[in-house]
Amino acid sequence: MPAWAESGNALYSIEVGAVRLDERVDALRTYLWLKDKGYLVYLHRAFAAGDGRPMLRVAVGAFTRRGAAAEFGRAFGAAEGLPHAVAPAPVEILPGADGREFVVTPSALWVRGVGGPRELHPFTEKPTHWDLHGANRVPNTMAAVSPRGDAVAFADESRLFVATLDGRPAVALTDRGAPGVGPDHTFPWRPRWSPDGQYIAFLEQAIWDSGPDFGPLPVGLWLARADGVGARCLTCDAGVADVVRWFAWHPGGDRLLFVGGSGLVARSVGGGLYGIGTDGTVRTLIAAPDPDAGWRTYEEIAGPLTVADGHLQFRRVRWLDEAFETQSVTGDRLPVDR
Repeated sequence: MPAWAESGNALYSIEVGAVRLDERVDALRTYLWLKDKGYLVYLHRAFAAGDGRPMLRVAVGAFTRRGAAAEFGRAFGAAEGLPHAVAPAPVEILPGADGREFVVTPSALWVRGVGGPRELHPFTEKPTHWDLHGANRVPNTMAAVSPRGDAVAFADESRLFVATLDGRPAVALTDRGAPGVGPDHTFPWRPRWSPDGQYIAFLEQAIWDSGPDFGPLPVGLWLARADGVGARCLTCDAGVADVVRWFAWHPGGDRLLFVGGSGLVARSVGGGLYGIGTDGTVRTLIAAPDPDAGWRTYEEIAGPLTVADGHLQFRRVRWLDEAFETQSVTGDRLPVDR
């Protein structure tokens, strides 16, 4: 499982510099100097204590224990002569193969382990483009490591990429424009690798049409080869769901299981449960509710979807009042046929 600074499992770095965001040249100079020396270094935003001014900070390393960060800081200070302090790190660490790790920082994706740290992919939104407003710009890349641990899929600037441990340039799986790939804060998700590591399933970014037909545009379930050869929508023409919200691979690797429903039903929190083959063949497991059904009979399937012990686990959502304001949520599961 990934270690993630925002999930309660605090991570640490040493901070070696902080400047006002409108005086970022000095921080960039320090950042590039440390990067050239072979350190895992990144830039991130924070706000100064007291006056709340936006600051650009330079941080080095990523550690799961404060003590390890402090020990590294002492050696770093002796070697480089820079003042430093241990601080919480806005990074994500994902275990890879052969004892190596992928490290997602606000400014780049790194790999570390044998041979030291290497930058795999600088993120498109550069620190020099950050403005003076808003919160710390930590990208939600939705990074997901392959079954063998030798590659990671991640989002950057609405595109899906794959980077490998060998350090080759990241491969883009989607083109600019459509499908847009990005986080959904209401229905969080990550790309999912097929069991054999040959394919990656992902969702379009949830977008709202601000025109006369105001409402959510369709969110399809897409499939791409991990080598970057082609991406296609599995559900766009399936006729069973406008919006896909959760999905998981069948253990056999020949199909995906997903929850989908109508984006035009305001009370909808899920939909029906379906299976779809990599060839586009759809099977309804639990039908979506009738949007005109009364609250006593309206029941939806919701995620997250997980497969464990030969069963697909999901949730059932029922409404307890005619205003559709109070929910009852219960866990359920179905056997997964192999």
